[in-house]
Amino acid sequence: MDIVRYIKNKKLLLFFFVVSFYKLYKNKTQILFFIYKLTKKGKKHIKEKQSKALTTIKKKVFDKKWQHNFNNLSSEGKNIDFIKDIVHKRKQTLNHKISGTLYNNEMMNKTIANYMYDLYMYSNPLHSDLYPELNKMESEIVKMVGKLFDLPTNGGGNLTTGGTESTILAIKAYKKYKLSNTLFSRQLEVITTKTGHAAINKACELLDLKLIYVKLNKEYVMDINDLKSKITSRTCVVIASSPCYPYGLIDPITEIGNICKQNNVPLHVDACLGGFITQFNDSLKISFNDNINSISVDPHKFGYAPKGSSLLLWKNNTIRHKQYFIVEKWTGGIYASPSLPGSRAGGQIATTWGILMYNGLNYYKNIANKIMIVTRKLVKQINSLQTFKVIGNPMVNVVAFNSDIYSLGQIIEMFQKNGWNLNIMQNPLCLHICITPYNIDKIGDIVNILKIITTKKVEDKDEGLISIYGMAEKIPDKKIIHEIIEQYLDLTTNL
Repeated sequence: MDIVRYIKNKKLLLFFFVVSFYKLYKNKTQILFFIYKLTKKGKKHIKEKQSKALTTIKKKVFDKKWQHNFNNLSSEGKNIDFIKDIVHKRKQTLNHKISGTLYNNEMMNKTIANYMYDLYMYSNPLHSDLYPELNKMESEIVKMVGKLFDLPTNGGGNLTTGGTESTILAIKAYKKYKLSNTLFSRQLEVITTKTGHAAINKACELLDLKLIYVKLNKEYVMDINDLKSKITSRTCVVIASSPCYPYGLIDPITEIGNICKQNNVPLHVDACLGGFITQFNDSLKISFNDNINSISVDPHKFGYAPKGSSLLLWKNNTIRHKQYFIVEKWTGGIYASPSLPGSRAGGQIATTWGILMYNGLNYYKNIANKIMIVTRKLVKQINSLQTFKVIGNPMVNVVAFNSDIYSLGQIIEMFQKNGWNLNIMQNPLCLHICITPYNIDKIGDIVNILKIITTKKVEDKDEGLISIYGMAEKIPDKKIIHEIIEQYLDLTTNL
């Protein structure tokens, strides 16, 4: 028996040795970098890289000479003409060569928004007895937009301040629902892909949930087979994108919905970026009928409402009720709120309602069709250059691309020289352009600039912000990147 036990222990030790060696070998880069970081030379080199990146960013982004600085409240308030003068001097003049950010610049949309906001600037729908009309407006927004997604009559939803709040509320509800229907209290899991919006990461951090990533397939969308292997008894929700922010690609929603149904796991679809685009094309449209439990969509993007307007739609109220915040025994009275803020901006609800009413269905449909046509044309043209390649096969409103020959810094520099401001993606490093009514007439420039780049000598221009992205991909220790970003955020409120 002693001999048998000895042999078993030896096998066990050997097994652990092999596993440990494999992990060590697999993470050899991390280990070597950790050792390098501890050396005097390594510390100095890393600090120099951090400093150089921050200096470049500060120079390009924050080093602006302001004519006036106000660090204290004046004893007496300033008159309106003085305030207008300061604002006009500070306001940046933007051209139409930006990616996303501004979605519509039509004067009549602004006129309607200004009129509605002025009426409800100081209102608070938390007090539904005082502002019942705001509750009515919110209800009608839910029904009007919900109709695009086949929202059932027994479904519902709420307006939030943005896609991030919609995501946090959805995940909060799914966590509470899961816990109310399970006997264990172990850490629950949220499943998505690495292309899922960073708001999911934020929600998981706030709500103490473990984030599980599903692999991307060769088309850069959620891999169905890997999803099947990731779902467990701890899964409280699967989150898919329609489309994802980095590449503008739509996860296979119908297949994902079927898998979720088979495993009795709810499905949330993030349609914040393209919900007002996909729903006007039969081949791209998503529907609550596809085993979807909730959908987030942003009227402040392609719904052309002012910033601070997102919708969280629910197939039914069973899980939606877990979204609510209710305190029955508060000394200040019964407290009930459907969203993260208590007091909500009534002006936000009113302007969103006014914009939707003013624009109408055909307006959205016509713009959506134009954007999709331009998107597919751009994809075809970039791929034809061969020197550059599009990530996946985007069909909605975002096109991401990179090059195996030219550095991202060199590409960005050429776009900046031509007045363009594009967004940087990572893993892999690439640029993306979000096509909007604001920039749609300028999209032809993209291909022309790429053609110019093909005539240039290949150079390494990766510095400043690009340097940070490059470091983030190459350096195993993400703490170093974290420190740089912390200092970057400090700069934004220390001007």
